[in-house]
Amino acid sequence: MKKKIWIKISVLLSIIVGILILDLVTKYVFDVTLSDGRTVSVIPYLFNFHLTHNLGAAWGMLAGKQLFLIALSLVFLAIFIYYYVKEKEKSWLLTVTFAFLIGGCLGNLYDRIFIGYVRDFIQFDFWQTFPIFNFADTFLTIGIVMFIIYLILYFVKNRKKDEKKPENIEKEDKND
Repeated sequence: MKKKIWIKISVLLSIIVGILILDLVTKYVFDVTLSDGRTVSVIPYLFNFHLTHNLGAAWGMLAGKQLFLIALSLVFLAIFIYYYVKEKEKSWLLTVTFAFLIGGCLGNLYDRIFIGYVRDFIQFDFWQTFPIFNFADTFLTIGIVMFIIYLILYFVKNRKKDEKKPENIEKEDKND
C-alpha cells in the first residue's frame, strides 16, 4: 500500500516539475523574442503569440495588488497541499488534478515574486477580448475542471455507498 502512495507522490512531483519547466521556459523564450511588442500568428484566426506583462489576475483584475495575489496564491497552495495530504483515497484523477493545480499556481507565483508581474503570451485571435494567458493558466484551468469532475464522481460514489448501508435499507423497508 505504501509503495502505491510513493508512486503517486512521485508522479505528482514529476508533473509539477514538468509544468514548471514548460511554463518558465516558454515565458522566458517569449519574453525575449516578443519583447518588441509584435504579434506572431500561429494559426490565423485561431491563436497568436503576443507578449503582455500582466500586473493583475485574469482580465487585469486586481492590477497592482501583487502582495494580495501572492498571498492568495500561497493560501490556495496550502489548501491544495492540505487537501491532497488529508485525502485518504488518493486516486490517479486526484493526483493529476492537484499536480496541475499546484504546478500552475507555482508557475505564476514565481513570476509575481521574482519579476513583479505574470508573463502571458497565448492569445485567441478570434476572441481578442479574452485574456492573454500562459501555460500555468492553462494547467490551472484544466486542474479546476478536473477537480469539479473529481468532486462529482466523489459525491456520486459516496451517495451510492450511503444507499447501500444497512440502516438506509431498513428505513426504505419501513417506508414501504
